Amino acid sequence: MDNEIKREMEKIEIPKELDSRVELGIKRVKQEGKKKNRTPKWIIGAAASVIIIVGTYSIGGSYIADAADTLLGKLFGSEEKIQKAFEGIPEKEAKAYLPQMEQHLELAKAHLSPEEFAEYSKLIKELMQLDMKRAKNPHADYENEMDKLSKKIEQYGIYALTDHTVEEAQALASYPINRPTFIPDGYKLVEERAHTEEAHVGEDPEVILQYQQKQGEFNFYTITQKIDESKEDELELRGYDHIDSYQLNGYAFEHGYGYNDGHGNVQTMRVTIPKEGYEIIIDAAILSKEEMEKVLLSMVE
Repeated sequence: MDNEIKREMEKIEIPKELDSRVELGIKRVKQEGKKKNRTPKWIIGAAASVIIIVGTYSIGGSYIADAADTLLGKLFGSEEKIQKAFEGIPEKEAKAYLPQMEQHLELAKAHLSPEEFAEYSKLIKELMQLDMKRAKNPHADYENEMDKLSKKIEQYGIYALTDHTVEEAQALASYPINRPTFIPDGYKLVEERAHTEEAHVGEDPEVILQYQQKQGEFNFYTITQKIDESKEDELELRGYDHIDSYQLNGYAFEHGYGYNDGHGNVQTMRVTIPKEGYEIIIDAAILSKEEMEKVLLSMVE
């Protein structure tokens, strides 16, 4: 789909500091309009930095030595084989990527029989090797290969353990999760999904709602999630020229705008509710600032 939000996101140079959670948000916008992505969400989150951020040096030997005793180490074999498998991936990115993949294998091992886990591990190894190919050759088309592999992985139901309905997320969360009662004219809800991290399945769900123009190609997203002060600030990492902070109806708002030296109209807005420990972010293209504020206020008031 050729629209403004996609065109502008494609221009963004994603900074190396960008964590997988933020990249996922950007990738959602980039992939908007394509067929439903069958790649498990843990793959999108864990592999994003490797797929997008490719360096010129390999993983440090000390980290490989540590990895050799893990499930990943047993999967790939010797330190030399692990080193070769991830050659060309910066150490910083590997240290973010590999633990997430290790976490997934631990989750799978806890839910599968030994025989199933052995077969599943082989698929994970194949997936990681494909990720390395994509990282080193980002312009190649691996969609069909990835889709076939993803379907095989889905059959084991591991990534589905972190998928939830909005209603399930409401029961799991310690903070309110609401759909907006104000929807800008001409938009309709087209997708809603919720997930939790594999490190704490069933806790602190993130809920994503997507709204699409009824007659048109533009859309917007809302993301409700727990405040995580251990992560770097999302709005700053997204590279906006301007981030305005202000109070509205007693709530703390931030408005990020000015991509590509102000030539793009992709923008983000966040309302933060510190007392209840959550925040809501909206990503949009052609919505006005006032419309974005109304959407967010309708979700917290």
